[in-house]
Amino acid sequence: MLHDCLRDKILAQAFYNKQAIHVINPAARGLFLKFRDEEMAHIELLQREIGAIEARPFSVHKILPQPRPPVGREPE
Repeated sequence: MLHDCLRDKILAQAFYNKQAIHVINPAARGLFLKFRDEEMAHIELLQREIGAIEARPFSVHKILPQPRPPVGREPE
């Protein structure tokens, strides 16, 4: 899910950059550049968060219960 958000932010940043290049009005250009820079800050934040999450070990047992031993058997 975070990778999807990151992709969307990258696309938005590219859109704002393209608009800033093509717009003639200086006030509009400044606004597009501001939006582009805000998206870049979001991209950097998401990249840090994704990196931190992927660096942590994850046990599937945090979301799924540990399997029970078959009936009549003692756990090892």
